[in-house]
Amino acid sequence: MPPEVAMILCEFPLRLHPVSQSLLESFVAGLISTPEFLRFFSLPNSDYIPLAQCFVTALTG
Repeated sequence: MPPEVAMILCEFPLRLHPVSQSLLESFVAGLISTPEFLRFFSLPNSDYIPLAQCFVTALTG
């Protein structure tokens, strides 16, 4: 599934914390691993924990 579709299905907010946005971009570009993404994406906002899990699940099926 394309990342853009996964973002819609997982109901991403219009604006992410800038650090989380940077991590998301790095993950989609293949610059960081799935475990790194899951570990660090939610550090600025713990509400992002289920969002990260949803996104990874949507991308990997």
